[in-house]
Amino acid sequence: MGDSTKKNYSYFMTRSNEMKGSRAGRPLITLSAVGFDSPGLVSKITTRILELEGNILDVEESCRRNLFSIFLIIDFSRSEYPQGDIEDQMRRLESETGLKIMVSEYDGDQTHCMPEREKHLVTVLGPDRPGIMAKVSTFFHERMINILRARMIARGDFFSMEMVVDTSRMPGKTGLSREQSIEQMAEQLREICRGMNQGVVIQSQDIYRKIKKLVVFDVESSLVQEKSLQVFLEGMREKLEQIPTGAPFVDRDEGQIQALVQNARSMKGIPIQEIESFTNILQLNPGSFELIRILKSMGFKIALLSSGFNFFIKDILEEAGVDYAFSNSLKIDENGIITGELGEPVITDETKEELLEFIMKMEGIQRDQVIAVGDGSTRSHFIKNAGLSIAFKPPAADIRADGVINTGHITNVLYCLGIPKAELEKYICP
Repeated sequence: MGDSTKKNYSYFMTRSNEMKGSRAGRPLITLSAVGFDSPGLVSKITTRILELEGNILDVEESCRRNLFSIFLIIDFSRSEYPQGDIEDQMRRLESETGLKIMVSEYDGDQTHCMPEREKHLVTVLGPDRPGIMAKVSTFFHERMINILRARMIARGDFFSMEMVVDTSRMPGKTGLSREQSIEQMAEQLREICRGMNQGVVIQSQDIYRKIKKLVVFDVESSLVQEKSLQVFLEGMREKLEQIPTGAPFVDRDEGQIQALVQNARSMKGIPIQEIESFTNILQLNPGSFELIRILKSMGFKIALLSSGFNFFIKDILEEAGVDYAFSNSLKIDENGIITGELGEPVITDETKEELLEFIMKMEGIQRDQVIAVGDGSTRSHFIKNAGLSIAFKPPAADIRADGVINTGHITNVLYCLGIPKAELEKYICP
């Protein structure tokens, strides 16, 4: 082992069919060691086991910030050495290595009765403040949820921490399935974090271990600033009111397809360039371009879904170089004049789910490999069916999503992928 303040590694091997007890009736031995790192620790320990004719059945070792730890389960059933001599020789490693050594018999029966672990990856992120870790860890303790691993992703004004927790010992709720009990716990954790102005993302083990390949954004609810969108719509209304034959611009929230059709008709006879000039009013959320650029550089495919008109996403599409972009289009004649007809297919909040299915089929991927970002409202409800759903600044507390980001830039989505702040700065800083 080399001496390093930054290395962080672990490995795990198991042969569960050999861990039920030794064949000769001799109990299995566990060895735990912890102390300061130095070269050759693993070699010294495993060589001593070999010399004593032992067989390693299970090992987990890690070293971080110069602190070394190792745990082993060892079978000495074929060893010619007496059990007492074996344990004495193992304990002598303490003076030879400088580590604190603990040797004991392995209780295999108890281990085999333990429930299978239910691992979840929990990411907490938001403005830094005292007490975040204390409140979250207390929340888990009160529900018999074990924190298996924790690491800081970002610190400073912005805080982000990642934890792997085991919920297998968490008591179930009467009348609820296991999945419903987990979801209830997750909602309670979101409420705790909301009270601290923190976002939280919770992913089950089978989801977070899947390699993600596609990130889908609901444009209006995640990338475009809500205030600028309202100003844009108001400008469109005023523009149409100036046309004697123009119909009023309809709010799309009521009868969405009908609203889209009527709005297309109300723009009949207007040069498309006049309408596109209004897009200068639209402002993206800070960090939107940077987020897409970073995700692209990391190998993700990017998709934009919009139930508005295509001039909403034209600039994003051209500047960011996304892979897929779907929105509604206005038909124009050879002179660039809007005909009043809506192009097919018509995209609404309801058809976004179909578009997601289409993209997954084109890419040959499963839902578990998709990250979807929106605000979690009805206009981006499709995100709940993705492998990882992130609600960015949701309008309500009861949003169904794996994670919620209440504050900060949209680039905070990257912390949900477990990317440390120092690594992100390589992409963000010029």
